[in-house]
Amino acid sequence: MLAYYVVKFFSWIMCVAPKCLRNLTAAILGGIAVVATPKWRMQMAAANIQECLGVDKARAQQIAEKSLRRFGRMVVEVMRFPLLNKDNITKLVNVEGLEYLEEAYKQNKGVIIATGHFGNWELLGATIALHGYPMLSITRKQNNKYMDRFINEYREMVGQKVAYNRGEHGLLAISRILKEKKLLGVLYDQDTNDDGVDLKLFGKDSIIPLGAAALSRIYGSPVLPCFIHNSCLLYTSPSPRDRQKS
Repeated sequence: MLAYYVVKFFSWIMCVAPKCLRNLTAAILGGIAVVATPKWRMQMAAANIQECLGVDKARAQQIAEKSLRRFGRMVVEVMRFPLLNKDNITKLVNVEGLEYLEEAYKQNKGVIIATGHFGNWELLGATIALHGYPMLSITRKQNNKYMDRFINEYREMVGQKVAYNRGEHGLLAISRILKEKKLLGVLYDQDTNDDGVDLKLFGKDSIIPLGAAALSRIYGSPVLPCFIHNSCLLYTSPSPRDRQKS
């Protein structure tokens, strides 16, 4: 319980702190992430980057470290969620391709937002919700129940609803949100072991989760890829098949 209130206090500090202090805090947290990450994980990340992107070993290690350091910025941005509202979100996050989301939403069949752990995915969900779209985010339950309570409170304060990716209640929430013609956010880049479709990704054998495609078939909901990069929200166009449904 103490950890919950410590993080809440840290959030308050980040809400009132000047930008220079926030940037310093983000840099410190990013540095801690690099130091705290086990060496084998860094080596595995660099090896994956080298194989997928075709860069040399030194560049792959650099990319892996920069990817870790960005978590400092992400944490600080999430701590400032109490300041976000529908009036200021457009000033803080530049949205490109919103017309594709509007087009998909007008089909009145619900929309499945397919994204991944790319950029600040928490700010991605917040931005969509604060643009007035009713959204359910599928998430994994945190090991620490107090941290789980904290992050879910912050998701809900910006207009999202939350359901866990395991258990009966999560499935019911997913079904209900699509039946009500609302938005479902799915992080689509996690390992599902053997439960999925075998496809090539970056030239490697990969298992792609079935969830979004299966739900789209059941409810007729268009699937809309959506990503955020350096606080810039990027939507991509629905597939031609989805356009024909409108």
